[in-house]
Formats: sequence, C-alpha cells, structure tokens
Amino acid sequence: MALYRYIAAKPGNAPEKIVIEGANESEALAKLRSRGMIPVRFDGMEDAAKPRLGGKRADVYEFTRQLTPLLGANIPLEQCLAIISEGCSDAVQKDFVNSLRQGLHEGKKFSEMVRSYGKLFPDYYANLIESGEETGCLPEVAGELHKFMAESKEMRNFIVSSSIYPIVIFGVVLVVTVILFVVFVPHFAKIFADMGRELPPSMGFLVTVGGVLSWLWWLLPVLGCGGYFGLKHYFGAEKWRYIIGKMMIKLPLTGKILVDLEMCKYLRTLSILVGNHVEIIKTVRIAGRIISNPAIAAGFEGIDRKLKAGEKLSAALKDNEFIPKSTSSMLRVGEESGQVGEMLSNIAGNLEVDTRTRIKRLLSLFEPAAIIFLAVIVLGVVVAIFVSMMEINAIQGGSAI
Repeated sequence: MALYRYIAAKPGNAPEKIVIEGANESEALAKLRSRGMIPVRFDGMEDAAKPRLGGKRADVYEFTRQLTPLLGANIPLEQCLAIISEGCSDAVQKDFVNSLRQGLHEGKKFSEMVRSYGKLFPDYYANLIESGEETGCLPEVAGELHKFMAESKEMRNFIVSSSIYPIVIFGVVLVVTVILFVVFVPHFAKIFADMGRELPPSMGFLVTVGGVLSWLWWLLPVLGCGGYFGLKHYFGAEKWRYIIGKMMIKLPLTGKILVDLEMCKYLRTLSILVGNHVEIIKTVRIAGRIISNPAIAAGFEGIDRKLKAGEKLSAALKDNEFIPKSTSSMLRVGEESGQVGEMLSNIAGNLEVDTRTRIKRLLSLFEPAAIIFLAVIVLGVVVAIFVSMMEINAIQGGSAI
C-alpha cells in the first residue's frame, strides 16, 4: 500500500491537503472522488511503511500509549484516533494517525491497516489487534499490547545502556592495537633496516602481524559480504535464514540468551491471548509467528496439532527443547486452577528477570576480558621492543639495558 497526497476541495469549499491510502493511483483517485472531493493538485506518493520527512518514522509505541487509555474508556476507535490526531504536534505522527482514520472511514479493519504499514509495526502487533477485534476485547488487548511493548522497550534500553561501556572499551582496545602495530612497530623495524641488520624473531613476528592488519582491514569486510550473499544465493533466502538462526542459538555464550529472549516474547504473547479468551489453537499459531528466529520457530510448528489431538498446552510444550524446563509443571498447575493466562504471565516475567541478569553478567565479563586482551597485546609489543633495543645496544657495543 502507498500514501497519495493531494490538494483537493469539495464544491464551494477551500482546497485542503488530503492523504489517501491505496494500492495504486487509480484507487486513490476513486476514494477521493467517493468523498465528493475534486483533486486540484497531486503532491506525490510514498510507501506507507517507509520513513517520511527526512527519514523520520511514526512512533508506534507512543501511538499505542495514547490509544490504550482512550479505548479503555470505551471511546470508539475512530474518535480515539481523532483525539490523538488533535494532540499531535509532530507532522509525521499526525499524518500517520490521520491515514488510520481514513482507513476506518473506508471500511477497513484496524488490523488490516496495521498490516499495510509493513515493518513500521512489530510483527506481533497486527495479530494481537486482530484477536481483539474478533473477540470484542480490543481495549483489553490494547492494554496488554502496550504493557508488552513497554517491557520490550525497557529490555532494549537495558541492553543498549549496558553495552555502551563494553563497546567503548572494545573501541579503545582496537584503536590502541592498531596504533601499536601500524605506528610503533614499523618505526623500530625501520631502525634495523637502516642499520642493515636482521630483525629479531619477536619483532619480525610483530611486523608480519602489522603488515597483515594493514591490508586485512578492507579484505575481511569484502570477503565477509561476498561470502554472505553468495551463500544466501546458493541456499535460498529461507534456508539461509534458518542456517543463520541455527548458528546463532549454538553460540557458546550468547546462544542461550537469544533463545530466552525469543521465549520471553512467545510466552508473553501466549499470556495476552489466553488472558483475553482467544481460542487456544489460534493462540499458539499467532504466538508461533512472533518468533523471529526460524530455527526456534521450527520447534513450535507441531504444537497446534498436539492440541487438536487432545493434549493440554503443558503437555504439548513439555518436550520442547527451547522452553525452560520448569514451564511445563508450572503451566500444568495453572491449567488445574483455571489461571493459565496469569501463570504464563508469571513464567514470562520470571524468564525476563533471569535473562536480564544473564545479559548483565555477560557484559560484565566482557570488560575485564577486553582489558586483559589489551594488556597481553601491550606486553607482547613492549617485550619485543625491549629485546630489539638490547640488540641495538649490542650492535653499537653498549651495555645491556
């Protein structure tokens, strides 16, 4: 879908700016004329999902935050959008909300319009909104959706803020290493070359490393990009995504964290849908589409078939390798007490806390590891330079330093 901008006017009224969403220009013009408006000027078109006004995108989280209390007050959706639009000071956000209002006037479902915006909305957004529309629980689903997005945003902010210091340390280590091998080591090597003497083995090794680094900095990215796109073309996009996903979850330190982050989304989605009385078969199908890693998503493809065969959700998830071991037993208790949604929410919350702790520990381990690596590099260079200086003194007949 695309957004078409017009200057249009109703007979007897002043021209105004109109944004029409449509599959093509003919459809947009038909919608404009169906409102009794005459196009005066065409101001261009743009992809509905792409950033506008200098690359700026509409803020979906802010939109959801404003929409949730209005729906909770039993205000009709179209009126909610009108209220939000009136309070928008940002032009991009205002256009975005107004385009949703126009879609409602054209008879479209809210979930359908969300899907038309592509990657502007998270993958799970449209599915959850659709479930709310079908069950008549849109205000409740919007509230859970806002809570879910707030927790996801908090987790992302935590990861970013916790990563700043390790990234700075890594950058300093990289810069110091490059300076040592590109500036200091060649300088001492030149002294030996001017004297016509052979380099000591330690200094020769450092010169070789510096020489490799001087041209490897551009060769590695070229080989990496070439290999990535070559393998992607060879295996096909879907198969390649699966291979990459499998490799990611097999990483020794970060693999388990990546799996748990996906499970946090999966279990939280299950809790929202179950808590809003969405049919269980549809619930597991929607939650399965939330998982972005294809290798993990493949492990949940048969859950709906197990449920159709008469198994309970706890039994269907019991042997899944990605679900935490305690989930099945806790979920079974929830099924027996009739509080499956609350239990899933508690499980997801506990997993999020544990995952946050593991991320913090991993980043804390990275800092001393980077410092130790830098110390080893500096020590190696200093020792090599020290040995070289002893060689120079020996050549000149001086005493050892």
